[in-house]
Amino acid sequence: MENEKKTAALKETETGGPVRSSVSGFLYQFMENHAPLFWVIFSFGMVLIVYKSFNLAFLNKTPYTWDDAFQHLTLALICILMMREAYQGQFHLGFRRAGFFRGLLLCWPALLFLLINLITSLGAGPVYPESLALEVVRNGSIGLFEEIIVRAILVGHMMHHWKGTPHRVCKAVLWSSVLFGVLHIGNALANPIGTAFQIFYATGIGVVFAAAYLRTKNLWSCILVHGLVDFASNMGNIYVPLQADTEAYMEALYQVPSLLLGQASPETIQMVLGMVTFGIIPLTALCIIVGIFMLRKSKAPEIESLWEEM
Repeated sequence: MENEKKTAALKETETGGPVRSSVSGFLYQFMENHAPLFWVIFSFGMVLIVYKSFNLAFLNKTPYTWDDAFQHLTLALICILMMREAYQGQFHLGFRRAGFFRGLLLCWPALLFLLINLITSLGAGPVYPESLALEVVRNGSIGLFEEIIVRAILVGHMMHHWKGTPHRVCKAVLWSSVLFGVLHIGNALANPIGTAFQIFYATGIGVVFAAAYLRTKNLWSCILVHGLVDFASNMGNIYVPLQADTEAYMEALYQVPSLLLGQASPETIQMVLGMVTFGIIPLTALCIIVGIFMLRKSKAPEIESLWEEM
């Protein structure tokens, strides 16, 4: 019966209902009737197939990765247009002013990863303005692209699809966070062990971002914190001038003196890096605990009221 209503809604041309093309109509029906399958296909297809294949074909040829930022922004725009077309502008994507500062406060556990990244990425050399500008744009575009996919589209659509069902908030957080973590598996070929840690802590951070988004319905705060965490992990790049020779560029990166570990012995550096690596485990657990606390039972009416509409 429910599917019949959705099909009829597509034909409401005389009564002012949505008028959809055959493509957007098919997309709408698929998203409404096969939502879990859509989440898997969309997330893996967009990140691991479209994004990675585009990277291999066109990008990473030189350190000049302005085209990388352009790719993120282009794919983010495609995702936004897809949702606007499928739901005729009725799907809320979190681009609003209300709740921004509250969202920043709720995202505080993710900032602990920013501090960890600074320990290994903060350099003592001169900062090159063009490299700084590149990293700001590139990491900001990464935060924008991933937050639109995972929080705005996946969490938002999960809350819509499971409306009126028990535990929809818990299911939306669990699904989206696990997907967010697993999507980083694309880095496994370059660094399997590092990728395993990345999947683990990305899942934990995903719980915090999802909780903050559900409590505020504001995507900007998640984008900003996400971009800052990524920027901190790539800060070493701002101490190296851009150059066309990739090998020379990578060699220069290895030569950047660490501000916090520059005077330490190799043994001390290895010990600190080991502590930082395994410190990710309790920090990830903290993110999950804080995220669950943010979604405690007393906050259910507030969340339900905020998500009454798409």
